[in-house]
Amino acid sequence: MFRALLLTAPLALLVVATPTPAADENPVVALIKSKVKDEKKPFALLVTFKVKAGNEKKFEEAFAPALVATRKEPGCVAYYLNRDPDEPTTYVMYEHFKGIAALEAHMKEKHTGTLLGTVIPMCEGEPKIKVLAVPE
Repeated sequence: MFRALLLTAPLALLVVATPTPAADENPVVALIKSKVKDEKKPFALLVTFKVKAGNEKKFEEAFAPALVATRKEPGCVAYYLNRDPDEPTTYVMYEHFKGIAALEAHMKEKHTGTLLGTVIPMCEGEPKIKVLAVPE
């Protein structure tokens, strides 16, 4: 059931301790809102994916179009996929947005939904999201 929900609501249930959002609010956005002091200020995310062995190339290929498209979004500061050289099935996304509104727009993009629908089935378990405050 968890997988089915993930495919219909991108990143919606990826975090175990997500606060209960309003009915129309993405749970990831709700999580980040609970962590940042000012919704208009920039923040960063580290999203860690553990990919099933043998899926590394397909995982990277699936990310390629989303990397290009997301970097063109007006609210995106940085969006980079990184691979752990010591654990080649572990990937960490570094995402930096200008504020919550930018993340909300990103989550509604077609390329984001397509990406998550493609890569989540390639993963062992659910991705882990870490919210980072950007010092002023």
